Amino acid sequence: MKKMPLFLGVALAALTLASCEKELEQVNSSPQSSTAASTLAKPDLLTTGNWRQTGLTVSAPAEGTAPAATSDLFAQVRPSMLVQNAMYKSDGTYTLLRGPRPGKQTAEPVSGTWRLTASADSLILTQADRTRRFAVAELTATTLRLAYSEGDAGKASVYTSVFSR
Repeated sequence: MKKMPLFLGVALAALTLASCEKELEQVNSSPQSSTAASTLAKPDLLTTGNWRQTGLTVSAPAEGTAPAATSDLFAQVRPSMLVQNAMYKSDGTYTLLRGPRPGKQTAEPVSGTWRLTASADSLILTQADRTRRFAVAELTATTLRLAYSEGDAGKASVYTSVFSR
């Protein structure tokens, strides 16, 4: 099994994705994605208030027929890698603010555009010339759960970021 540096995984999960050059693939449809689509009435759930990151896990494929191993990364990462404030505006723009970097008082905000797919099962974020697609595993008035995978089909690691209001 290939090991991904923790920094890269966390950077991707923090949605800033500034150092990642690969396109992220949408997580295969799952019962959770169907639930998210039926729960979501409209994009207003995303734009009504600010979000803060409250969870980060990675589920890595195991060798052979063993089940995937899931690890909680949230407590292990530096605050500068986590999203302290995510604001999605109804005009289709977003702003993310990560925690402060060591030696600095405040982090630089990251801005871009966003859109939900018609079925509300994917959130597409564009920042400068990079576009990323995240599977929406859950979107309610108080919880946003985004997932993405990295790696070859069948051997991909799935990263899940949880945001709360």
